[in-house]
Amino acid sequence: MADNDALNKSEQNNLVEKGRRRDSYHEFSPPDGGFRAWIVAITSFCANGTVHGIVNIFGILYVKLIDKYAGNDPSISFKTSWIGSVSIGLSFLMCLVASIVSDRFGIRKTALIGSLLGLIGLVSSAFVEQLELLYLTYGIILGVGSAFAYSPSLVILGHYFKKRIGIVNGFVTFGSSAFTIALSLGVPYLLEAANLKYTFLFLGGLYLLLIPCVLTWKPLIHNESNHPSFSLSTESLYDRCGDCCSWTRKYLNVSIWKNKGYVIWVLSGSISLFGYFVPFFHLVRHTEDIFSESDGSYLILCIGITSGVSRIISGKLADLACVNRVRMQQSALVTIGITTLCIPFAVNFYGLIVMCLVFGICDGLFICLVGPIAFDLVGPTGASQAIGFLLGIFSIPLSVGPPIAGLLYDYLGNYKIAFHVAGIPPIIGALCMFLIPAKKQVDWC
Repeated sequence: MADNDALNKSEQNNLVEKGRRRDSYHEFSPPDGGFRAWIVAITSFCANGTVHGIVNIFGILYVKLIDKYAGNDPSISFKTSWIGSVSIGLSFLMCLVASIVSDRFGIRKTALIGSLLGLIGLVSSAFVEQLELLYLTYGIILGVGSAFAYSPSLVILGHYFKKRIGIVNGFVTFGSSAFTIALSLGVPYLLEAANLKYTFLFLGGLYLLLIPCVLTWKPLIHNESNHPSFSLSTESLYDRCGDCCSWTRKYLNVSIWKNKGYVIWVLSGSISLFGYFVPFFHLVRHTEDIFSESDGSYLILCIGITSGVSRIISGKLADLACVNRVRMQQSALVTIGITTLCIPFAVNFYGLIVMCLVFGICDGLFICLVGPIAFDLVGPTGASQAIGFLLGIFSIPLSVGPPIAGLLYDYLGNYKIAFHVAGIPPIIGALCMFLIPAKKQVDWC
């Protein structure tokens, strides 16, 4: 009986606290503008650009890494691909963890930790002499740092914007394309003029510049939490059990997995992404092999340009009531699959440019629709964790695809089969999305 009373007491306290926080949140009204708000938007733009810009240009670094560490290793492409794959995988996988850490310990602290980890990972990579150590420095440390810097950059926007959140979110995510364009132009010259070591130091400097940026992210919504005392009384232990159950219910919304449409969408997307990053990783080297007189880094530039433009245009199109967002994303995935399949058929460098421009348009369309579709399928209350779980699961196929392509290159000596294989999963995933039940779309206008 005493046990039940202790549990009921803890539950009542948690309900009162949750109700107080909910009331406080609904009373809060973001400034939706002003000097500080736009400073936050600009610094979030820089954070988004730094994190994803460095991820997207790994294909440029990949060629130099192979030149440096190849030796007589017959599986060097496979091993080198895992460096970028581990980093990408962890940057997605740890996003959910980063969002929880932000809630518990604060947005600025989380982002500051992420910036420092990114700085440490890239600077230490500059002094690594063994390929395997890059799994730790560039893969794990940078990957975790990326997630901890990226996730808060999106969360903080809700503290300063409401009516303008759509256009501000579009501006911030455009940072990915802007930095990809800039880095794909600058990094090849830096690699040529200096070397891999100083390129890593330069990229680490971008994370160093993020430190003053994230310090501007002053939260306007404060999550107060009561931590139980560290006593060992029976009542205290029951209180902690109640706190643990409450924490699980609050932070892990398992009810979204009862949503058939969401489950099919996640599985379809996971299938599609097995080949998604293969062009980002291997196009530069493929160009070096087939069209040795051409600069493959321009292909990454092309993807970045059309991806950025596509995110803006696709966002506007997705707001139209007559447009089905799921079908839009399906069409993007099918086109990505066909484009990837056709890469080996390009007879000249200009053919590759056209394919990369198309790939970039579909890349921007696919990414732009992730948030709106999540809202459509699970509603606004479950969308945050729906996206978090989605990104965590996506980390697996995103990590596996590029190394498999590298392995095929090691055994076959070219990327023909690798690109053909990479183009099939997006088409299969798009077809699976036909199983998603029809649902009324959220009106964003």
